[in-house]
Amino acid sequence: MKIIFLDYDGVVNNLCFYDINGEPDFNFPNLKQVNDFQSVAWLNKICREFNTKIIVTSTWRTRPDYQECLYNAGFNGEILGRTPAIDGYRGKEIAAWLDENQNLDIEDFIILDDDADMRPYMDHLIQTDGILGLGYYEYEKICERWKVNFPYKIK
Repeated sequence: MKIIFLDYDGVVNNLCFYDINGEPDFNFPNLKQVNDFQSVAWLNKICREFNTKIIVTSTWRTRPDYQECLYNAGFNGEILGRTPAIDGYRGKEIAAWLDENQNLDIEDFIILDDDADMRPYMDHLIQTDGILGLGYYEYEKICERWKVNFPYKIK
């Protein structure tokens, strides 16, 4: 199986998103739900096409409703769980999760995050722009990593 270690803020939550009237809204610190439905649509496409499962690395993972926040935004894939909360950096938390789940047959994994505190897994990081979130360019990088012909080319 393939795994995506998923951050929310800067990936499926964006610093600038658009309200129902198409107006930009910068009220990011007060988010109670995942706000970027287009990024969630890309995540759905990635999970479907590459048969991936999600492990949540976001700080939202400490909330009791961390899964519902993503499902309520339209995510229709499978969330296997979350990384443990360990003092330090996110790469350390990913290492702990991988160590605890050695029994799973993990073919490969990627990390979708707008931060870069992923050592020793920097080669697994597909870093998003925190304002734009997950989209076309990250999908292209995933296709390259997992050796799939990229179906779209923007000139």
